Amino acid sequence: MICPLCDTDNIPGADICENCGMDLAGLDVSEWGVDPDDPVFSVPLRELPLKAPLILAPEASVREAVALMHGRGEGVVFVQGAEGALVGVLTERDVTSRVAARGRDLDDTRLEQVMTRDPVTLSADDPLAWALHRMGVEGQRHLPVVEDGRLIGFLSIRSVLRLFLEA
Repeated sequence: MICPLCDTDNIPGADICENCGMDLAGLDVSEWGVDPDDPVFSVPLRELPLKAPLILAPEASVREAVALMHGRGEGVVFVQGAEGALVGVLTERDVTSRVAARGRDLDDTRLEQVMTRDPVTLSADDPLAWALHRMGVEGQRHLPVVEDGRLIGFLSIRSVLRLFLEA
C-alpha cells in the first residue's frame, strides 16, 4: 500500500505508514459494496418491505412478550396504549438487562415497567438514508415506522442488510 502523503510503499493491510505515521486504515479497500449515491437511499420507507410489528399492551407480562418474540423469531415487541399510540418498545436486550440481570420475575413484571418509553420513530415518508442515520445515532437495531400517528411496520438492521444483499 502506497502512502498518499509520503509515497512510502508499506506492506499490504498496514494501518499506519511506517515512514510518516499517516493512518492508512481502510485506504486499501477498493469497494465498500454500498454506493452512497445509489438511489435506494432516497426511497421513502413506505416503499420498502417493512416488517410487521409484534404488538402488546403495556399491562402484558414480560413472559408474554418473550413467548411472542420467540414464537415469531423477532427481537422486538412494540407496546401500544389504549388509544393505539406507540408508547414503548421492548427488545431482547431489554429483557436480559432490565429483567433477567436484575432477577425480576417474567410473570410479575409488566412491559410498562421495563420498556423503553417514547421510542424514536420514523415517518413513512422518511428516506432510507435518514433511517440508517437514526439507527447509527440512536444505536438501535429496530425502528418503528409511523404514519398519521399509527405504527405501520418497522425497519430492522437485518432487513436493511438483506435489501442491499438482494440488490
